Amino acid sequence: MNICFYDNNEIQPNEMNSVFIDRVYCLDFHKFTELTWEQLGQVYLSLPHYISEENQLPMWFGEEGISPVYLYASVEPSGLQIIGELTLEQWKSWEHIFHEKLSYSPFPFFPC
Repeated sequence: MNICFYDNNEIQPNEMNSVFIDRVYCLDFHKFTELTWEQLGQVYLSLPHYISEENQLPMWFGEEGISPVYLYASVEPSGLQIIGELTLEQWKSWEHIFHEKLSYSPFPFFPC
């Protein structure tokens, strides 16, 4: 499965080996069914360092403004936006697992 995404900024490590992530996965939410939303929720839960906070955006590692490393997802008209700051190694590991999980289910994408 081809996972379509684009970055709103270049992922470049700073002197502390941190990277700022602002990526949009081109998921076509207009084509999501109730089952597809449930599958996306299961993907969130299965990713490493998931933080369960009721009535919050899906988060991993920590919370923005509170933790030195954080990652969260937001449903936007342009797709699923992933924003955060973490080490390059943490990002690469999380991203690899996320891509694996996305490829297990037939999520609808639109061309980026």
